[in-house]
Amino acid sequence: MIFRIARCREGGKITHYDQYKVQIHKGMTVLDALFQIQDKMDPSLSFRYSCRGAVCGSCAMLIDKEPRLACRTQVSTIKENDMNLKPFHHLTYSPEGWDSESEVLIEPLPNFPVLKDLVVDMTKFYDALDKLKLWADPSTEEGPRAQSPEDRKKIERYVNCILCAICYGSCPVNHEQEKYLGPAALAKAWRFNQDTRTPNQERYLNDVQIAYGVPMCDLVMNCVKACPKGVAPGGAIKKMKS
Repeated sequence: MIFRIARCREGGKITHYDQYKVQIHKGMTVLDALFQIQDKMDPSLSFRYSCRGAVCGSCAMLIDKEPRLACRTQVSTIKENDMNLKPFHHLTYSPEGWDSESEVLIEPLPNFPVLKDLVVDMTKFYDALDKLKLWADPSTEEGPRAQSPEDRKKIERYVNCILCAICYGSCPVNHEQEKYLGPAALAKAWRFNQDTRTPNQERYLNDVQIAYGVPMCDLVMNCVKACPKGVAPGGAIKKMKS
């Protein structure tokens, strides 16, 4: 199978696409294919990875115009995938010569500056988390902060966020509005607002009401469809809007 991969050697934007013929085997993931290319054909190819088990979120990228984790995406099913995302430029632009029927197209995660090849600069993604101070300050009291199973269940899906930034990369608003905090940061704010162990829960809800926070979300719900862990940021944002 032919893999057509976006290349960028100096940072900034994609400069060209290279093609590689990959030997496919049963159970092969896109990350496996990238290893084969890097090990046997082109050691200069750059991409991020770590856990290889859909836990760290490092290998998020655009695979056949859909933002996915490379370690979780089976090569054999790529052509069957359809997230039905609302399109914007990165999801609709087709590089010259790409045969969508027979070639796998691999590109960096949208809405981020490219550092090299498939590696993007995620500074603004992490800056949004820092700006909202999305953590709980330690308790001054002795002993653990207890929580009932019922209360834990209320925040379960939001706790599952692995900060892969796929929601950010799939969002048309993030594509158009550089200041928008993005779905992950807003969903995490809701997670702390709903956590019974969190002191001053209301401050998380108040902090996201700034112009480039919750009000800027158009509830497109690409983030819900694309999230590999079922976090559904759009649902949390909808609740905060109301």
